[in-house]
This record gives sequence, structure tokens and C-alpha cells, in this order.
Amino acid sequence: MPLCGHPGATGTAAAVAVLLLLAAGPLSAADGGPWLCLTETRGQGREVARFPLGPQGRFDLSFIHSVSRTTVTDRYRVEGGEIIQTSEVFQAHGAGLPSIANDVDATGWRHENGRFILDMNRRTGPIPLRIQAQYKNTLHTAGTDIALADLGYPALTLDPCDEEKTH
Repeated sequence: MPLCGHPGATGTAAAVAVLLLLAAGPLSAADGGPWLCLTETRGQGREVARFPLGPQGRFDLSFIHSVSRTTVTDRYRVEGGEIIQTSEVFQAHGAGLPSIANDVDATGWRHENGRFILDMNRRTGPIPLRIQAQYKNTLHTAGTDIALADLGYPALTLDPCDEEKTH
């Protein structure tokens, strides 16, 4: 079962997450691609959920920037068991957002359709996230959008994993 048992993942939030997973279709390692595991960043570090990334191994994280109040989307791929950030897409400059073309691991910089895009090839390691509903932290995987606040945890860590397992 993709959603692990935990008090923070029960009730309506868990039901919504399971329905989103089911809508994405059958989950199996045979889909050809890595999986992304979400674990508690705080507490006992238990696994909360896992999602297939499809053959391309791609996923996005989006959120509302706390200063500019516009959407920021960070794009990633999993390659060789590692997370690599491939771009950051945003509409307005704000604290913590890139402002120069030669940012760390940058491979390109452009302005398209009213958005800034910093292309990169940045190895990130596991990604710790602080989840706040007002910032609409969302994980986008293989055609499925998961509102991370609905999972009921204040902090999650994303890390590649190989296949579905029983919890």
C-alpha cells in the first residue's frame, strides 16, 4: 500500500492521497523508472508515501514564494539513484531565487512567456521540505499532483527509492 500507517496520515488527508494515487493508475516497478519516497523529516523518520516517477524519472515541486507571492516550480530527475535539479521556473525575483546566469551549476538562463527559467544540472541529495498549506507545496509526479499539506506532516524528506514495498 503506497501510504503508510501513521496518525498524521489518517482520515481525510490520507483518503485524498490514496485516491490521487489510484487515479494515477497501477503502481509497479515494471512501469520502468525510479520511485520517490517521502519520509518524516522530524520524529522517527518513517516513510509516509512513495510514488512512481515513470521511465523518465522526472518530478516537480511547486510552491508559492513567501515574498513575491508567485508560483515557483523546481524541476528534477532521478538518475543513478540521485536527485538532480534540472531547472527553476519563476515569475518574479525574490529572496532566495536566482538572479544571475552564472548561479551554481547553472547551464542556461532565459525569459520565456513571462517567466524566468534557470536551467541547471545540480545534484541535490535528499530534499528536506517544510510543508505549509498557505504556500501550496505540491509534488507533481507522472501526471499526479499531490498537495503535500494534505498528507498531514509539517516536514517531509524526498529521496529516490527502487520499488514499492509492503509497510
